[in-house]
Amino acid sequence: MKNKTSKIIYSGLIAGFISEGILGALFMSPPIQSILYNPNWQSKIFLDLTPTRDLISSIAGIVILSVAHSWLFSLFQKSIPGESWIKKGMFWGFSIWLLYWVFQEWFIYHTLLKEPILLNLVELTILLVGSVAEGLIISKILFEKSKETK
Repeated sequence: MKNKTSKIIYSGLIAGFISEGILGALFMSPPIQSILYNPNWQSKIFLDLTPTRDLISSIAGIVILSVAHSWLFSLFQKSIPGESWIKKGMFWGFSIWLLYWVFQEWFIYHTLLKEPILLNLVELTILLVGSVAEGLIISKILFEKSKETK
């Protein structure tokens, strides 16, 4: 990459695209669909509302949001625990999950859509996989060894 800004945008878009692909494959799998859309377990509001969402704009928005995650990684990289890109990436993915997905699951899916907490936990487990993948990809592309370890 020619410059840092291009590299940040590139890493964010690639990480967002791949992590959303992973999440899409997991969330659309028949076993997960049978759990999350079981009318005996899921709230009526969730079942009525979620099929109406615009998936294309939702996915595109999250991919673009990954550019912000990439930019923040570039700012905080030196203070992120770990000496390798893998350790930094795993920590960063966990941070994305903790600061974005946990908040969203609680305030949107649990409190607004009345999704039961056990189903929130199923979703959060899947979202952790996607977040760690995102963090690892961002870190792999942007990782720079500190001067002390060179």
